[in-house]
Amino acid sequence: ILISYLLLRIPGVHIEGVRVAHLDSLFTAVSAVSVTGLTTVTVAETYSDFGLAMILIILQFGAIGIMSIGTFLWLLFGKKVGMRERQLIMIDHNQYNLSGVVSLIKQIAKLVFLIELIGAIILTIHFKRYFDSWDEAVINGVFAAISATTNGGFDITGMSLQPFHHDYFVQFVCMILIFFFAIGFPVLIEVKTYLVKKDPTFRFSLFTKITTATYAGLFAFGTFAILILESFYSFKGMPWHEALFSAMFHSASTRSAGLTTYDVTTFSEATDLFMSALMFIGASPSSVGGGIRTTTFAIIILFMIAYSRGHSDIQVFKREIHLIDVFRAFAVLIFAVFMVLVAMMILLITEQHAT
Repeated sequence: ILISYLLLRIPGVHIEGVRVAHLDSLFTAVSAVSVTGLTTVTVAETYSDFGLAMILIILQFGAIGIMSIGTFLWLLFGKKVGMRERQLIMIDHNQYNLSGVVSLIKQIAKLVFLIELIGAIILTIHFKRYFDSWDEAVINGVFAAISATTNGGFDITGMSLQPFHHDYFVQFVCMILIFFFAIGFPVLIEVKTYLVKKDPTFRFSLFTKITTATYAGLFAFGTFAILILESFYSFKGMPWHEALFSAMFHSASTRSAGLTTYDVTTFSEATDLFMSALMFIGASPSSVGGGIRTTTFAIIILFMIAYSRGHSDIQVFKREIHLIDVFRAFAVLIFAVFMVLVAMMILLITEQHAT
């Protein structure tokens, strides 16, 4: 965060004549490192092209993760990654053994940059129809691709992706980019291993199965719920395909992306509450997203189903969930609820604005 803050105070980062308070720079740095996407200033009206490049670099810090960045710097300076560091990496990325953890970090970095590059090229070529010059198309294409891939939620349009509300291709590409890194790095690496080796004896891990099933279920249920809830409000009278894509995009974005293709202030309070619940769950472990994580939510639901049936053990995909994992899931849930309630109370007390 300190390095990111200093990057945002370098001369030339801001548009000439624009002054930004130190607190606003710090807030933007924290938001970018944590890939939150909240800003107290309008990015497009505040930062120069050089400043936008700095924000994209900071988003990379947040996307790849603290442990990955630390390992990368360690290797860059020719240092040996010790046993303690390998154990931390193993825990951070849901690995079950110490072998190959450094190679894992390299794979993650390659995946991030490769998918960002592909997304940036596709969006840049498509954006040429919206902008007069290739320079503008490149800037907007690269920024949109990295913001979606890192689940950063930053935009340089001033209206998120609302200018592309009727462009289903842009929405589809961004949803795919959001999905890739909200599903979790271990899942992507397992899929890559399966496709490359084509080993008939290969079996996906329980982590990958639970993560993928939960993510897909939340996306489908989120799409259906938003579509139904808003069919009586902002989607009323809207063509079915337009309403469907709006519901799909916002269901995908609530994983942690923070991008919108529609004015969410027009959504009903029921939809706002439902989307808040989806954001609270968030993305998968070892991903670029936040929230309590899809696996935490899945374990809690599986426990409730087993408990309601009077079962003492929890099984899924013919595998048993250890009781310690159930305890951890409920601990994360309780702690997260406590943090949200405390933050809400503080904001209600300090931010007394007229309604």
